[in-house]
Amino acid sequence: MAVGPASGHVRLCGVQRLGRWALLGLKACFDAEAAAGLRALYEFRVEEEVFHARIDDGTIETVHGPAQHPDVIITTSRETFRDLAASRSTLAEAISSGAASASGDRQAVHRLHRLFRLPLPQTRSAAPAHAS
Repeated sequence: MAVGPASGHVRLCGVQRLGRWALLGLKACFDAEAAAGLRALYEFRVEEEVFHARIDDGTIETVHGPAQHPDVIITTSRETFRDLAASRSTLAEAISSGAASASGDRQAVHRLHRLFRLPLPQTRSAAPAHAS
């Protein structure tokens, strides 16, 4: 994700380097309930960038760099990672098309799609009217 120079908005489509945004995104979209009872170490290789997520019974820790002894390694391009993050594609679809690969524990790979979901949009409620 990159910040647009004029608008100041974070844009998903203009990413040159994922950096800390990918790590923050994983944390923001993490579903602790779906990860209950799961212990797994996922490594993501997105072009030249490598980062990992350690899932431990409903908690997540995200770190730049490779994991020691990951249970799953996901390899993909930036574009495909953005599509996955935006729910425009599933990991299974990306693997079938050759846009991504996954190696390691098959059960952990299959649980991955349930661990991360986009948060529901928040609606703003109108401010209460003040009595005069």
